[in-house]
Amino acid sequence: MSRTGFNYICSMSQPKVSVSLITYNHEKYIAACLDSLIMQKVSFTLEIVVSDDYSTDRTPEIVAEYAARYPNLIKPILRKKNLGMVKNALDTIKNCSGEYIALMEGDDFWIDENKLQIQSDYLDRNTDCAICFTDGYLFFENDPGKKQFFYSTVQKPPAKFDLDFFIKNNPVMSNNTKMFRSEVQPDSFPEWIYPCINWDWVLHIMQALKGKIGFIDVVTLAYRRHPEAAFNSKSEELILLNGITAISEVNKYLGYKYNDVFKSLWWEHRELSFVYLQKGNLAKFLRYYWKYILAWRNADKINFRDELWRIKNALFGWVSK
Repeated sequence: MSRTGFNYICSMSQPKVSVSLITYNHEKYIAACLDSLIMQKVSFTLEIVVSDDYSTDRTPEIVAEYAARYPNLIKPILRKKNLGMVKNALDTIKNCSGEYIALMEGDDFWIDENKLQIQSDYLDRNTDCAICFTDGYLFFENDPGKKQFFYSTVQKPPAKFDLDFFIKNNPVMSNNTKMFRSEVQPDSFPEWIYPCINWDWVLHIMQALKGKIGFIDVVTLAYRRHPEAAFNSKSEELILLNGITAISEVNKYLGYKYNDVFKSLWWEHRELSFVYLQKGNLAKFLRYYWKYILAWRNADKINFRDELWRIKNALFGWVSK
């Protein structure tokens, strides 16, 4: 029996796995993304919940065309107003009815046709795991032959680990390689998560409160880096400020259990201070650099020669502008 025919029959019952796919202005990419989901070889019920966040290009039309072609597989949500990435993502998850949920974004695609089967089987076997995820690679639209594997330059995580390990070691866990049990998804979220750039990191933590995290050492995701990507549109200053806020709020959310890990924020303060120095804002430079100095005891020992060299370069670069 063909894979498409199989999905038509399976989707008549409640799906075992839901794919939560969010998209916004992905006209150039959404077809490749959807094709990579449709090609999945599975032995269980499957649904694809795809939510377009009021795109201004042809993305809604393309989604509608695929939904018409695969009516028992693809469940489209075509929004009439823009919610923003995080609200759209969390609401799309809420519209999934599967026992397990996999996440995807419309400008990426899966490269392993067995991804969903591998992860579903893993969660079936490992009942202590709330989440499982895989390896993947980053590729650049202007240089498609260049691939950067997530774990090519950093140590791979253990096959199974808990929240404590995740917070203390911060392993790479891309949202689009994840599958999680629907029961570990929080029922509600604090308001501060919605403007959070690193909302996926926050979600990992909230879900990992209810079980372990499993790492499956296979490459399943092609993560596209392109100029229109949501993260690329943010300034370095905004990313760092947002990161400081997110870490502070997560620290509070966890009842300060990991206060020793979170309290320093030394790297963020250091990088932010140099952003302000390069802008010529000496007051903010001193403010954040002083916070970095106060926190350095919880990080690697400061090399003051290197620090002075960087300050000198930043100052002369600012003066010469």
